[in-house]
Amino acid sequence: MKRPSTSALPSPKFRKQAPVDDYKVAAASSKPKTSTPASSGPKSILRKPLRPESSSTHAASSTASTSASSSKAKGSISGAAILKANTQANSTAGSKGSAASGASGRKPKGVLKQPVMASRGDVTGGMGKKRRAKVEREEVNSGDDSSSDNDGEDERESDQEDDEDEDEDGMPTATPGKKTSKKHTEENMAEAMSKILGSTLRKADASQPILARSRGAERKIEEAKIETKARKAITIEKRRLANKDRVKPEYTGMEYEKKLRKVATRGVVQLFNAIKAQQKATDDLTEKARPITTNDKDKVASLSKASFLDLLKSGTKSHTPVTAAATSLEQISKYNKYLNAFVDVADYDVIRSQAEDATRRWEKGQPKSPLDGTIIGYKMNFCTEELRSTCSSSMLENFQAPYTATAVELLRQAGAITGGKANMDEFGMGSHNVFSAAGVTRNPFGIVNCPTEELDTAEGRSPGGSSGGSAAAVASNMCFAALGSDTGGSVRLPASYCGVVGFKPSYGRISRWGLVAYASSLDTVGTLTKTVNDAEIVYNLISKEDPKDSTCLTQRQRDHIAQGITSVEQSEESRNTGKPLSGVRIGVPQEFNIEELSPSTKSLWRKGILALKDAGATVVPISIPNTRLAVGAYLTLATAEASSNLQRYDGIRYGHQSDEKDEKDSLYYHTRSEGFGKEVRRRILLGTYVLTSGSFDNFFLRAQKIRQTIRKDFDNVFARPNMITGSLPGEDDPERVHALLAPVAVTTAPKLEDVLGDHIDPINAYMDDIFTIPASLAGLPAMSVPFGNCANDGFPMGLQVIGQYGDEEMVFKVGRVVEEKGQAYRR
Repeated sequence: MKRPSTSALPSPKFRKQAPVDDYKVAAASSKPKTSTPASSGPKSILRKPLRPESSSTHAASSTASTSASSSKAKGSISGAAILKANTQANSTAGSKGSAASGASGRKPKGVLKQPVMASRGDVTGGMGKKRRAKVEREEVNSGDDSSSDNDGEDERESDQEDDEDEDEDGMPTATPGKKTSKKHTEENMAEAMSKILGSTLRKADASQPILARSRGAERKIEEAKIETKARKAITIEKRRLANKDRVKPEYTGMEYEKKLRKVATRGVVQLFNAIKAQQKATDDLTEKARPITTNDKDKVASLSKASFLDLLKSGTKSHTPVTAAATSLEQISKYNKYLNAFVDVADYDVIRSQAEDATRRWEKGQPKSPLDGTIIGYKMNFCTEELRSTCSSSMLENFQAPYTATAVELLRQAGAITGGKANMDEFGMGSHNVFSAAGVTRNPFGIVNCPTEELDTAEGRSPGGSSGGSAAAVASNMCFAALGSDTGGSVRLPASYCGVVGFKPSYGRISRWGLVAYASSLDTVGTLTKTVNDAEIVYNLISKEDPKDSTCLTQRQRDHIAQGITSVEQSEESRNTGKPLSGVRIGVPQEFNIEELSPSTKSLWRKGILALKDAGATVVPISIPNTRLAVGAYLTLATAEASSNLQRYDGIRYGHQSDEKDEKDSLYYHTRSEGFGKEVRRRILLGTYVLTSGSFDNFFLRAQKIRQTIRKDFDNVFARPNMITGSLPGEDDPERVHALLAPVAVTTAPKLEDVLGDHIDPINAYMDDIFTIPASLAGLPAMSVPFGNCANDGFPMGLQVIGQYGDEEMVFKVGRVVEEKGQAYRR
């Protein structure tokens, strides 16, 4: 295979996201601070949470805005200001939470010890206690980013915001008339991307978006309250700016007038524009959906969705493990050379022999498990003794693992048969399975069941990544199920593109022992199957305690989590209706209704909402405000951990070794340059830059704080408690929900020509995971369920169900309803 070129990369273009609520910057509170006793609620098991929990998002919003306005009158709020706002609001929030808990008569079941995270930087950033406390005090007291090594340049950029334009998501854009560099080398790409991430993190806003109300009267009341607060905040801001002693010297004359007018325009006008946008978003999601019309010109292969287990239970004698194995081997022989789903395939004779043994056990009525005799595929980053574990990288081209991963071993004990090792993006770094030393994987739709003479010319579509090979193998019936790894959506995105079920459990539910590490605090073993029931069967077999993995939950912790998840109360009338989701509240996150969402995806999302309503569920619009910062935080954390994990590949102990052996440094350089692909080198450079002394506090620690904030945002909307973070239950609160329903991807599977090549902007590829990253950062269970096909191109589309930590049962329950209702929209 031709090695990736190290030629200059193009200048990155930024994909626009949802409009930023700029009106929140003007919000301020004139109420004096009052000290209240600390909360008596359950404490988090984290050693020292970097951000105190706040039950009042509005309080944090008001305090953050005041802090931002008093610091250089900047147009955005820094991450340090957010931390300060939440710190000041903690005591009030704690007392309210304690009072609420006492009033309801409920007490938390208890708080577990959090499983040891694979990266200590997840909580402390690898710093000592004294130094960490010092850094936090400095950031809280400063209110801006002036203490950072990179802030000089960033502050100048902020001062020039009148002369430079910014796009809607806060990322700077080129000023007309100014020349921008069209080329970036591999070496300076890390610096360029880090500046982009830093700009995103500095645009953090602690304010909570206004929830659009479902009834007109409530909207008017809410608008009146907000208008009063906004006008008061603007008056205070004008008075503050009128005080020339508090205005910086450079803001004089016309510049001062510009600043004053800018603050005024960020008031009531933009506030009501934001409210209207939120109302329109809710109306678009709840209005009656129009049926998708079928496009007769698009001929899409109809793949079999019948479950192997369903056929066995039906008593069909013609369907046995032997016949299933023969079908899988036939599909592999016929289509694998076009799909490139499996890199290594097990010996055919061994597969047939094991299938015959399983058939005899089923005939005797003594199967090892419901999966006895099924063909299972494994992603290339799972260690297996009989097949290679290359991670689709030249660095591990001929690596043979001396042991088998725990998840694979548990499936073998259940009678599952290894079918092969599936293709993937190198070390799991990618969204379209195009960064692989074994070649590109193609989406089965449009290829399977096509005439043989048309296979070579069939249109190539992305299967998603990085578990694209596993998803393609399941969708093309090469295997019954497959294991993948999900770091930021690497199981759910391929499942949506290929029309199968992709499930990522809570972090720590399945052992990661034997899974080659990419980002240790995010990596999760996931499953790819044809049905939700099959996914639940596979999950129940491999979700076991493993003493070899310190991040895996113990049995005691699993039992304690189960005690905190109470059953949903149903009225007698609801039970008689036969609706499976009676009493269940489903949340619709409004931050996921972004501008780039395709009309077909948005229409399918509406139909999913209506389908859950028909099943008896109550749909509640909810807000998770900090999820818009998830992509920047994820790239910072994941690349930093990848830089640390991949330093072991030095060409000395195992793996590829360069022929250049003159000296140690030269050996390392040539080995890693030859062994790692373009995308892996790019992420290592970015992660190394993030971990340098000049960027660690400014990027890595700030990303950790954003991650903790996103976890709290999810805890604030879920009705069931998070037994790891110690959040309070809220079953009696009608605005808190049991599960979330959201899209998986912005569009259907893109064409390979649009995601492959040196001309592709890597930033756009990172944005494809915008809907899947938040659940990964919070460690929550999430599932992609196929719900229909696009009316334009006929390719499959999926909806995502997200649950509270440890509440896999609710995810499966809602997922089954989505799957059943989606049958009407599939072709």
